[in-house]
Amino acid sequence: MKVALMGRSLRGRFSGVVRYTHELVTALAPRLGTDLSVFVTRAEDGIGGLGIRRVRAPFPTPNEYARAAWEQSIVPLQVARLGADVFHSPNYILPLALRCPAVVTVHDLFYLDPSLHRLRSHLYLSALSSLAIGKARRIICVSAYTRDRLLQHHPNAEAKVRVVGEGVDARFVPPSAEAVSATRERLGLAGPYVLFVGTVEPRKNLDRLVRAFSAAVLRSGLPHQLVIAGGAGWRAAPFRAALNASPVRDRIRVLGYVAEEDMPALYGGADLFVFPSLEEGFGLPPLEAMACGTAVVTSCTSALPEVVGDAAALVDPLDEGALSSTIEGLLGSGRRRRALAQAGPAQAARFSWERVADQTLAVYAEAAA
Repeated sequence: MKVALMGRSLRGRFSGVVRYTHELVTALAPRLGTDLSVFVTRAEDGIGGLGIRRVRAPFPTPNEYARAAWEQSIVPLQVARLGADVFHSPNYILPLALRCPAVVTVHDLFYLDPSLHRLRSHLYLSALSSLAIGKARRIICVSAYTRDRLLQHHPNAEAKVRVVGEGVDARFVPPSAEAVSATRERLGLAGPYVLFVGTVEPRKNLDRLVRAFSAAVLRSGLPHQLVIAGGAGWRAAPFRAALNASPVRDRIRVLGYVAEEDMPALYGGADLFVFPSLEEGFGLPPLEAMACGTAVVTSCTSALPEVVGDAAALVDPLDEGALSSTIEGLLGSGRRRRALAQAGPAQAARFSWERVADQTLAVYAEAAA
């Protein structure tokens, strides 16, 4: 089977759709070889040496408008020349002039809410993703939660929808003490810490996390820092206000984006990983923390309960008091924290990119047939 896959997102830091696309391509490569053609921009894409076919954009695509022009005008012609049996977009949108059967991945439907997306993205994604859902032969949703939300808005798509989750890369395992020590030194982390990983944006609920952590350590006298690792997003004012008002401001470290090679040791060195996101279509950071042997606290909403199962402490992300008392209780109880840490790797092991690749190939076969 000849597969064409849109890899326009492979041009930057690993988060969200970038990680999904990279890991999926990497897992599909040994299964398809040169029958897999990935459409990429002229930026560094991180998929060299996989033994697949890369199809570069014929002109520079420095912004979203240029990438959209390439995807909608040139890509359908390139796909036709390749004779692809199926085209897969891992990022919501399909070329409207595409002639071959198509698969589209829908990660979430947050783009429908202008409070969770920039207005430009809200309008653009709302229109084009709706067209893609209508055009696709098959729709991959990364969780049952995303599937259910999609069907609320597109009930006629039910027969086309398949749930295929995400995976945890094999490098996420409990790190050695030496690796943790080296990463701590490199990042300037001394003493015990609580960790959050994710983009700084409204739905990550960081303002409540800062206030809940501050209250927990003030009540308990625990020595922990709060470490926040992730790139800058948008509408960070509530987070910044909470940070500046915190009575333990000097114990909150904002690292920004952390290199991929440092992430397993950063996860593994934490006493607790806290991820109180308001909305997640899947929620990979809690699984990565679990795989590294760290106890996890996360939200009881959206897709997170189906991802973490019984191996994490679940809280209402809007209840600062509950979040704070859960953090305090787990930091103060080594026994309960160790129980969660021991349960985590088995739960994370249920999600592998090899399994995702096999399930995705089955969806391709359905679409092509």
